[in-house]
Amino acid sequence: MSYNLGTVRTRIEQKLDDTSFGTAKLNQFINDGQRYILGSRRFVFMEREADLTTTDGSEAVTGTPTDMAVPLSLRIYTPVGNAIELEYIEYEDFDRSVPNSTNTGETAPGAWRVFNKTIYVYPIADATYNLKLKYLKEPTELTTDASVPEIPEAFSELLVLAGYKRALEHNDDFDQAQIIQQQIDELMELMDERYKRQSGRPHILRTPNHIRRTRSF
Repeated sequence: MSYNLGTVRTRIEQKLDDTSFGTAKLNQFINDGQRYILGSRRFVFMEREADLTTTDGSEAVTGTPTDMAVPLSLRIYTPVGNAIELEYIEYEDFDRSVPNSTNTGETAPGAWRVFNKTIYVYPIADATYNLKLKYLKEPTELTTDASVPEIPEAFSELLVLAGYKRALEHNDDFDQAQIIQQQIDELMELMDERYKRQSGRPHILRTPNHIRRTRSF
């Protein structure tokens, strides 16, 4: 059997033994479930890399991917002589330290920050620099029966249970929904173990790595 939105929905209907929910409602339950699962951990299959560029005289970079959920790291790729991993700075810390960045001059950037899903470099770029952004992507909305979920097929049962739980809650069957949630939690731990980058605790989503909360500019 193919693994797509249509087959996931059919499996939920089989668990419910009820086809009265309708396609649109179950599709919403499935998409809500996928967002919940993928929004709670850092799974390597959601990692992406994008090419960005700076503009002479501007802080904002161009090319930020529209599907960016969580930025992870940013580095200057070329010119090779300027290649460096940029330091991430929380925008609150930056604003306290540099109230007006236009007074700091222009040179090769050494740091970056994010506000309203826009990436800014510091200092203001004095030329065009090609950047590499690593990030976690937003889950793609499943809209047609042929849409393939982001969750790997090996853990398709996890997505089925996530949609099933929401259908149970819709029917006010909260006791059974709680039991299903326990199964979801167990499968999420297994998926994290399968698709983690290194041993240790689960990869809970957090701000970009290498954060310095105190810095002198």
